Amino acid sequence: MSCIQCRIKAYTSVTGRPFTVGTRRRSASSHHRTSPHCKASSKTESAPDTTSLGKTGLQVSSLGIGTLQWGDNQCGYGKQYDDAQLKEVFDAAVQGGVTFFDTAEVYGYQSIKKGQSSEQLLGKFAKQAPEKPQPLVLGTKFFTVPWTNVLVGGGFRLGRQSMIKALKASLQRMDRQQIDLWQIHFPFPFFKQTTLADGLQEAMDLGLTTAVGVCNYNTAQLEEMHSLLDKKGIPLATNQVKFNVLERDPETSGLLDKCQQLGVTLVAHSPLQQGILTDKYVTGGGPQAAEKARILLKLMQFIGAVSGGRTVTQVALNYLMCKGAIPIPGCKSVPQVQEHVGAMGWRLDSNEVSIIDEKLQSM
Repeated sequence: MSCIQCRIKAYTSVTGRPFTVGTRRRSASSHHRTSPHCKASSKTESAPDTTSLGKTGLQVSSLGIGTLQWGDNQCGYGKQYDDAQLKEVFDAAVQGGVTFFDTAEVYGYQSIKKGQSSEQLLGKFAKQAPEKPQPLVLGTKFFTVPWTNVLVGGGFRLGRQSMIKALKASLQRMDRQQIDLWQIHFPFPFFKQTTLADGLQEAMDLGLTTAVGVCNYNTAQLEEMHSLLDKKGIPLATNQVKFNVLERDPETSGLLDKCQQLGVTLVAHSPLQQGILTDKYVTGGGPQAAEKARILLKLMQFIGAVSGGRTVTQVALNYLMCKGAIPIPGCKSVPQVQEHVGAMGWRLDSNEVSIIDEKLQSM
């Protein structure tokens, strides 16, 4: 039996479907949405792989990089990895076509006094990066807890002016006059939506940010903020939430659809579910969540194999792109970022996305 025949037989065994060549579509019985981001032809490489941040006009790579662990000594910074290694990670990401980087004022806050928090490192690396045809887009966030000053300095946070002071402090740490994307980290009772919207507007009016977004907003909160900003003539660029193959609440709750209806880009943090959605646990081991996902991981491994030798990680990230989201995986090593970059430049076809969706329904 030839290698191709083996793969066809394995495909049918794993998926329960006949293997077809060419344009493959979902079965009519599937109720899952076929995203316009999923390609029927799928496997050819293309560069650059870009998308827009909402209706702002900002163009970014279809995959970004999250920097939650940068500067955080509780995550191994200073022992398992350092500035030099993270600089190599940043450079490899940019070389691979990544233009979108996400940080926050509280990421790696323990290292602020040493000039090594996530914002400080990202700002330094971006300033040292060679000019590219596609400019880098950096995003940071405002932490809405009033006593955030205990972590990052500054005064007690209440009201619009405290937001502007926090943004200016972020810009100072990043050594920039303007940030590309400024986001509300999460809704918090001490800050009314109207106050947050006013703060975002003032940041735009002062030229401190090019675009504004939110994070961890549900559908109702998203609609309210979009309406408040729309009345001010400001597009809401993004809503960053947890979204991955195993945690699909943004899709099942209707949040993803609402984002697309409003022209808001959904940014997916934790796209690999803390490392579970990788090749590491396909054959065994790992936490209980990995054990529950074993069949899915094997399916994704097979789909990757017939999609040009892609890894489980790359399939998991590409799946989110096919749904219309921008995944922002974290990375602390060059091999990690190179694998992540390999999720760009191609797409799973709609049939493969449908197979994953159906397997998730049966789990």
